[in-house]
Amino acid sequence: MQVKMDHHTGRRPTFKDLFLFARGTQAKLIGCALLTAGCVAGIKTLYAVALGKTFEVVAMFGAHALGGDDFTSQIAQWCTYLVGLGVGMMVFSGIDMGLWIASGELRARVARERIFTALLKRTIHWFDSQKNGTATLMTGIESEIRDLQTATSQNLGFLVCDLMVFLACITVAFYFSWQLTLVMMATVIPSTAVILFVNLPLGAAMDAQKIALSRASKHATASITAIELVKVYNAADHEHFQYIQAVRESTRPFLRQVLCNCIQMGYIKLWMVGLFIIGFYFAVILVDKGNTSPGDGLTTFYAVMTAFQAIEAFGPQWLVLVKGIAAGQSLASISLASEDSPRSIETSGPYRPTRCGGDVELTNVSFAYPSAFDHLALYPSSFFFPSGEMTFLVGKSGSGKSTIANLLVRFYEPRCGSITIDDHRIETLDLHWLRSNVTLIQQKSSLFEDTMFHNIALGARDPSSMTKEEVEEACAAFLLQSTVVGLPNGFDTMLGSGGHSLSGGQMQRVALARAKLRDPPVLIFDEVTSGLDPISRSLIMEAIRLWRKDKTTIVITHEVSQIEDSDFVYVLQDGRIVQEGFKRSLARAEGLFSLLNAAADNSEGPGTPKLETTTSNDTPQKVTEPKKTNRLSQFFFGSGDSNQQDSRVGLFKRHTFGLRAMTIQTPTLRPEQTGDVATDPENSQAPAHRNCSAMNDYSRRSSLEMVDQIGRVVQQSRSRQPRRDLQKVHSLSSTVSLDSLEVFFLERLAKKNKETKQNRVRVPSLTKILYTVWPTLDSSTSRMHLVLGLLMCIVAAASTPAFSFFFANLLEAFWLPGNRSAAGSKWAGALAAIAVVDATATFLTYFFMERVARTWVDSLRSQALRRILAQPKSWFDKPTHSPSAIVECLDRNAEEMRKLVGMFVPIFVTVLLMMATSLTWALVIRWDLTLITLAGLPFAFGAARASSMTNDKWQAICDASAESTSATFTETFLGIRVVRALTLERHFEKKHSRSASVTFWLGTKRAVRAGIFYGLYQSTAFFLTALIFYYASKILQEGNVSATDVLRVVNLVMFALGTSTGLMGNVPQVAAAKSTAVQMLYYANLSFDASHEERGTKRLLSPLPVQMNGLQFSYPSRDQVQTLRNINLRIDAGTCTAIVGASGCGKSTIAALMLRLYEPVNLETVSLTQPPRAKLLTGTRKSRIYFSRPRGVHESHDRVDLEKYEPAHAPQLPPSLSFSHVPANELLTSSLRGQIAYVPQHPFLFPVSISDNILYGLHESSRKRSRLNLEAAAHAAGIHDFVISLPNGYSTVVGDGGLQVSGGQAQRISIARALVRHPMLLVMDEPTSALDAESAEGVRAVLRSVMVRVGRRMAIVVITHSTEMMRIADSVVMLEEGTVVETGSYDKLLALGGKFAQLVSGGH
Repeated sequence: MQVKMDHHTGRRPTFKDLFLFARGTQAKLIGCALLTAGCVAGIKTLYAVALGKTFEVVAMFGAHALGGDDFTSQIAQWCTYLVGLGVGMMVFSGIDMGLWIASGELRARVARERIFTALLKRTIHWFDSQKNGTATLMTGIESEIRDLQTATSQNLGFLVCDLMVFLACITVAFYFSWQLTLVMMATVIPSTAVILFVNLPLGAAMDAQKIALSRASKHATASITAIELVKVYNAADHEHFQYIQAVRESTRPFLRQVLCNCIQMGYIKLWMVGLFIIGFYFAVILVDKGNTSPGDGLTTFYAVMTAFQAIEAFGPQWLVLVKGIAAGQSLASISLASEDSPRSIETSGPYRPTRCGGDVELTNVSFAYPSAFDHLALYPSSFFFPSGEMTFLVGKSGSGKSTIANLLVRFYEPRCGSITIDDHRIETLDLHWLRSNVTLIQQKSSLFEDTMFHNIALGARDPSSMTKEEVEEACAAFLLQSTVVGLPNGFDTMLGSGGHSLSGGQMQRVALARAKLRDPPVLIFDEVTSGLDPISRSLIMEAIRLWRKDKTTIVITHEVSQIEDSDFVYVLQDGRIVQEGFKRSLARAEGLFSLLNAAADNSEGPGTPKLETTTSNDTPQKVTEPKKTNRLSQFFFGSGDSNQQDSRVGLFKRHTFGLRAMTIQTPTLRPEQTGDVATDPENSQAPAHRNCSAMNDYSRRSSLEMVDQIGRVVQQSRSRQPRRDLQKVHSLSSTVSLDSLEVFFLERLAKKNKETKQNRVRVPSLTKILYTVWPTLDSSTSRMHLVLGLLMCIVAAASTPAFSFFFANLLEAFWLPGNRSAAGSKWAGALAAIAVVDATATFLTYFFMERVARTWVDSLRSQALRRILAQPKSWFDKPTHSPSAIVECLDRNAEEMRKLVGMFVPIFVTVLLMMATSLTWALVIRWDLTLITLAGLPFAFGAARASSMTNDKWQAICDASAESTSATFTETFLGIRVVRALTLERHFEKKHSRSASVTFWLGTKRAVRAGIFYGLYQSTAFFLTALIFYYASKILQEGNVSATDVLRVVNLVMFALGTSTGLMGNVPQVAAAKSTAVQMLYYANLSFDASHEERGTKRLLSPLPVQMNGLQFSYPSRDQVQTLRNINLRIDAGTCTAIVGASGCGKSTIAALMLRLYEPVNLETVSLTQPPRAKLLTGTRKSRIYFSRPRGVHESHDRVDLEKYEPAHAPQLPPSLSFSHVPANELLTSSLRGQIAYVPQHPFLFPVSISDNILYGLHESSRKRSRLNLEAAAHAAGIHDFVISLPNGYSTVVGDGGLQVSGGQAQRISIARALVRHPMLLVMDEPTSALDAESAEGVRAVLRSVMVRVGRRMAIVVITHSTEMMRIADSVVMLEEGTVVETGSYDKLLALGGKFAQLVSGGH
């Protein structure tokens, strides 16, 4: 075997790589399997001896050297032996198969656990350096584990057994006739050389295919993960092209593998048949010369042939074994950490201090990310974070703030300098102790596939010990009660990729609740309130200050307004400290901080309620000398000292000078029966009362209590809110949507059991699946290949009965009188010709069928991804349609199902035709003997069928369990930063181990059942052979038939049965291939018409105005929760509209509807005065409409009973959503989206260059792809200077596997992507949440200039929490619980003093 050298270990993969994941328990299992394999090999060897002796008895009877009674007696004796061997075969082969399958399952379990453990030790640097990204790495690892499992189960068992059969038979052959054995063995050396030469290109071809398919998986993962961007930018065809290009690149190396394998199979076939001819012909010569007896010659011949047929039987599975070896080597390079560079393995120090004081210091620390090693992200800088104090890090996006946080928790190692915790260098500290005491809460937190309760409890040091009361308390602290109540099952609602989704703000609150449960001595917040509305942000920040009093807290933020005068601030720019000091000093000094402060959201704009920070002046403040002396700053209360960039003022570290005296009034929320929160100007929030004469510790406590009170009031209001039934209007085309695998399975592939009342669905037949092959072959060449492949199957199938017929004539030479050699030469020549034809047909059969299989699979891949990307966004919200599940199907499942056509079809067709031809021929020669033979076939086929059905059932069960284990594996390492930050390695290791154990035990159950039926099937040949010989002896004794005819029939049947058993026994994972094929066919048969996006045909010159009239909406995945209620909104050209409200109120949902990602619910209602909500009760002749009171009206509910109003006469309402006065469902969505651009809340970068990311979705011929337009958009988004500073400029690859950029830089690229299109409708969802104040002001300036330049032709919709963004908007729409509660200009709403005023004032 020749395979390419592995790049990680520097050595070639070898056979021992299959055993790298063996453990002590597995050694016992393998030992038992070797023992049973030896028994099976012994039985097969004795079978060969018995055949030889039986044929010797027949030959003696044919030569009249044996009487009739003796002949019958001896045949009966040998038949008894054959029956006994059959019983032994049934027992030992079944046990052997079960043991090898169990061994493969155990190997897979050990591999999963070791890889998981090894990856937990890998550094973040190692994950960042993966060329194709972490997601593609996870898919590749799972595929390699499956390859290793397949190779080490049945295939390895076949190899071991066949090798033992070879050795045992060769030994027997030497015993009976060493001369004949040496002649047949002489062909081994040249044949082995030929096979090795043919396999030389195999390793390189496998590596090339793997690289191409990994690139394809990377594109597929990106397109499905960022499906919103793919749809909005009409980039489905582009993503499909990228994927198919990579898949096509894998075709050439695949065909090289096919060529090698087919040449090998053809040559082995020629070798075996040629060996058969040579051996038998030479045996005739030896008998003719008297050098051996006919019995010894026949026994030697059958022993040698059995030996070489054992080697031939493994030929089709050689490629599977080679892939398994390569997979073992690749997985070993990950699991064997000691062989890698030390930079890729996390190292832990030995020291575990008894306590953590909280003093954190960085001294002359510098750092560069591995993806841009020559570009320093942090220049040599020093920081000190005193124990028990809150310190802020501010600066522009990409200035190095998050880098410091990553260094403090040892996600990365600094290039130079030192980091200490309480004077202990962090590299000397135990890593688990460090991260348990220094916790990083990141801006982008991960939700794991678990319940809401457990997702929050993961923040605790011992998640399993958390009580519901403790989790509820953490939720109350950060306004999560209303979110929990709004979930379908409360705390028991499943979250993550397979469950319910949360908004960005809600996810940040979950992260804060996790931090509350952990409460470490040192806590780092990295932009954890960027996705929150001003009220929540202000309240939560106050709660954090109270909670973290006297504890070390580092806050990385763009929100300068949250910094108090007594807070110490480090200001960073381009990886350097440009200012440091207390806010009061920095705000008065010239420098970057004053610019950020001036541009901040709480800047003194007209009408903005300013939250002043005051401290007590009654008591003199004492400045004490701190323990450390490296901070060159000090804070004198009320001083006007400036802090310049080059000359930093002060000699001492700052200390805390008391707490603010502040009392916050709790907003009054009045839940109504309808669930509305009324806006009463008289009850609007007044400014916070300030007591500047004395410190009031109760103020901070009241902030935390107010957070709790608000959450509980909202929780009660939502719990009393009645459900509203939604009357959804579905088009006819939606009824054919295959929106789930179950529907597809039932309608397209499954067979229904009509004998039962329930519609039980069983696994589809292979025929049903294969019916899909011909339609997918869209070229005449591919269809010609299929026809030729099937014709070659016929030729190969006919070769076996022809060979057996002529071999019977050659066998007759043993008892012919006279010159046996001359007779043997005649028939040997005919057999040689048949051998050449058979070998050629075998080569062409598999070559053509493998090409057809590849075309079939690639066509299905293409259709699957094209149709997947055409599905509505709601389809991707389903738990079973996660990116990892889809990509695994496109990658591993596609390769697995290829075997159905490339391997299984040739085997099945050959077996069926061979059996039919042999039995027909045998019937013509001797019908009664043939019928006796056929009497045993039902048992054989029954055993085969039972084996197939059992494997189908249990393979599906095992696959489902393996997918669950894979999901845990994937979510752990896609969220590895959160796992590391919360020290959840042990938790997920246990979770993964439990899942892997369940998969293993299910696999062992499958092994037991598979072994039972395999043993039955393998033993049938023994019983049928005994039956044939016994009946043949009876009719031979009667003299009604010649010995030659009997031998012809026996050979026809035995060769057919033997070949069939060998072929069918070597069909690997038929059930697995069928299961994966069903999944792939489901994706490839998804309807193009199922989505609302494909229903319209009209095109517009402009999408404006956008109108919403009584719009209502519920997400299809949780339609019991009404997200939007009676939205009335108009977006006109030339306007900028800000949609604001608390997190989770429905802002992003409105954006999704405008982008046509979802279809609103069209209620066929009537309206008199356009009330906020109406409920139409249908089903009777007359309709009743119940209206709730409009907001601001304090009367009780009035019910308008329109008894005389007939639905038929109802006036036609305007559509719930329209563009340019045209209903949304009548528009061609792709044309509409061509005039829209979108900036998502969470920026996503595709794994391509920066220029391709910005120009994403634009047609190659578009003038907007010009370099000038590209750079103009980058300039406008503030990313150009950063891009040109990179070594490769705009050609720098970013995204998964590329350059790691900060969240702000990614957001700027996302903004440039929108601006480069010059859209007529620009939708921006929190575009400045990840940007610093100066950069955010730059974005606002761009928007203002765009509006001035474009004028009345464009509209901008901004979903924002930023008051400055609200201020530049022409209109502000205030949402609360899915309903518009206020709308108007910023100043007007602020003067109104209602909900909006409370929002922008932070609830004060």
